[in-house]
Amino acid sequence: MRSGLFLLLGFLVFSHISKAQSVSYYPFASQLAISSNPTQAAWAEMRVQMNSATSALTTEFGPMLTVKKTKTTAFYIGGGANIGWMSNVINNTSMLKGFYGSAGFRSYPFEKLPQVGLNFEFTPYTDSKVQTGLLRAWLGLSYHFGKNNLKN
Repeated sequence: MRSGLFLLLGFLVFSHISKAQSVSYYPFASQLAISSNPTQAAWAEMRVQMNSATSALTTEFGPMLTVKKTKTTAFYIGGGANIGWMSNVINNTSMLKGFYGSAGFRSYPFEKLPQVGLNFEFTPYTDSKVQTGLLRAWLGLSYHFGKNNLKN
């Protein structure tokens, strides 16, 4: 419990320092994400796994490209690396855990709450040796702090 609170506090501090434009939570995957402005043509996202043993905590970093915009939705693709910070310290194993791709959308369907969004994403994942993999699908909620370029 303490490590989870410490991780959340660190995540919020990092969000403030990096001037994050959006925060997302994927409850079924237990992932918390911060991103630069996801309504821009190019943006970046960092995701932290929330429900795991300390030695198995991973963070994903990746650039994203918005490929299509409508009035309320941004469709994007991207990819990145999965890093296990604590496994390197505790188990003395490689920090690089794997690679992932992303294809999804962020929709802002609520007129009365234009900052609240719904996210859906497919993220194929492979381990660092490209020997095993899985297809992940994530559904989540986001809150957009910055200028939403879809509403122009």
